[in-house]
Amino acid sequence: MGAVAVAVAMAGFTLPVSAEDEPTSAASALLAEADKAKGADDGRFERLLQDAGDMKLSPHDRALYDFLRGWQATWVGDYESGKRLLEGVADGSSDVVLRFRATATLINLLGVGHRYEEAYLRLARLQEMMPSIRDKRARFMGLGEASQLLSSAGQFDQAESYAREMIVDPPPGETICKGVQHLLRARREGGRLDTLDPLYDEAIAACTRPGDAVFAQTMRADIAAFYLAHDRPSEAVKILTIHRDELRGLNYPVLMAEFDALLGQAYLRLGDMANARRSALSAIAVAIRDEFTDSRRSAYEVLYKVEQRLGNLDAALGYHERFMAADKAYLNDISARSLAFQMVDQQLQARKNEVEALNKQNEILRLTGTLARKEVETGRLYIFVLLICLAVIAWIVLWLRRSQLRFMKLARRDGLTGICNREHFVDQSDRVLAYGARSDRGACLILFDLDHFKSVNDTYGHAVGDETLKRAVDVCRRALHACDVFGRLGGEEFAVLLPDCNPAQARSRAEQLRLSIAATSATQSMPHLHVTASFGVASTMQCGFELHRLLVVADAALYRAKRAGRNCVTLGDTADIPDSPYLASEARG
Repeated sequence: MGAVAVAVAMAGFTLPVSAEDEPTSAASALLAEADKAKGADDGRFERLLQDAGDMKLSPHDRALYDFLRGWQATWVGDYESGKRLLEGVADGSSDVVLRFRATATLINLLGVGHRYEEAYLRLARLQEMMPSIRDKRARFMGLGEASQLLSSAGQFDQAESYAREMIVDPPPGETICKGVQHLLRARREGGRLDTLDPLYDEAIAACTRPGDAVFAQTMRADIAAFYLAHDRPSEAVKILTIHRDELRGLNYPVLMAEFDALLGQAYLRLGDMANARRSALSAIAVAIRDEFTDSRRSAYEVLYKVEQRLGNLDAALGYHERFMAADKAYLNDISARSLAFQMVDQQLQARKNEVEALNKQNEILRLTGTLARKEVETGRLYIFVLLICLAVIAWIVLWLRRSQLRFMKLARRDGLTGICNREHFVDQSDRVLAYGARSDRGACLILFDLDHFKSVNDTYGHAVGDETLKRAVDVCRRALHACDVFGRLGGEEFAVLLPDCNPAQARSRAEQLRLSIAATSATQSMPHLHVTASFGVASTMQCGFELHRLLVVADAALYRAKRAGRNCVTLGDTADIPDSPYLASEARG
């Protein structure tokens, strides 16, 4: 998300105990204390939660326990566990306030996890629940999450409106701290921050409650970004360095990465190359793994410019490639947010239109029944209006169905690994080869599969097998270039098309992939489990620019690598074509 996901800390209040529970039960008391401690005292929060988990819990306490565990998982970046726990509470708890809190936290999690369509659907549900929520603290939290998510979608007017409501009417014990933070972030991301209002300093001073530190530090990051945008890097360095040690104690990597990325930009503008490099490297190191955020993107840009100014051209080129990849991923993420918001808005509008159309239909039927006793001509007129409404409904349904089919056609990625599926790989490769044939630039195809993968599935189960495939793909992605075409052909078989590449380079690249896979454990949960891969390489210098022929030659080389003992790379030869088992597989496919 564009905004730092600090609003998860807003859940720092205790729910009232339900009538069905014993107010003085040990479990309820522990959970209430844990609810107060979260975001303010991590060690005490974890101890209380662990003690409560060892007890027999009532249904209400179990829901609160799951909510707190989901909140904890979200805080430390374990989004899948957090999502599972929070969904159970949001969809199954009998306590409407707890459902509301879980939904608000789930919105934060889904936004940070880039699952924007789900996040906006949950936001719509939160907005539907909000009028019925009388608990001012829960409503306060929901307003914060809604403001943050709407800001990330570019809906700055509504985001600011929710933030102002938080400022005007905070619940007992709260201050303007959180509301002003959301207002400041929405204004900065919307390009509406022209001056630094004294309200921001007042809000930072008001951030004194346990758990408010994240919001204070986030406002300081926004102020530093304002200084950078107005060519005041010295002031940015000052505000960031003074408070960086405080931030380290919060154990919040997303915000730490933002601090360090801003410091890197400020030092770069001041010409302090050493500190610029150190801050940018720190931003990348503390950022959540595999997350393409603005912090990671700007950190790579700083490193690229630092190395360029120092004359380290090879290092500059490497960082520039990473910057371009991060920049592309970040821009894609922004587009994904906008598209997801539009899709959800379209769905909600369609549902609203359907309800309105059905209500109109019922009204027309009622009027038709009443007017049927009148003149025949008037009755026919209303019947005609009814038919028009039904035709509009049918057109809306048909239009929605066609839109769904159109979006389904856009799904060109493998569902497990996220890389190209077979059809998309073939399409992309055909285009690359056609360009190579026209420009007389050679290309090479690497075909590989994981050795003894069936035994991994049989021994450890398909869940471990799937994780093994994903880990292998992640390793390969880090070694491939942005212009390479990487796809999963099926099962454990993968292919990589290398544009503008000769056989020697392709063999070297394949060897690099082989070593990377062999050096990486198959799963995080089983570090002792390793897999290897066998590789076959084919080149257009031998086979021409026809993808089918390249696949046949590479597949034959792959099978020779298997027969040679696996975990090796073999170059293909056109002489392998008649004996290739790939032809048989093509016939079966």
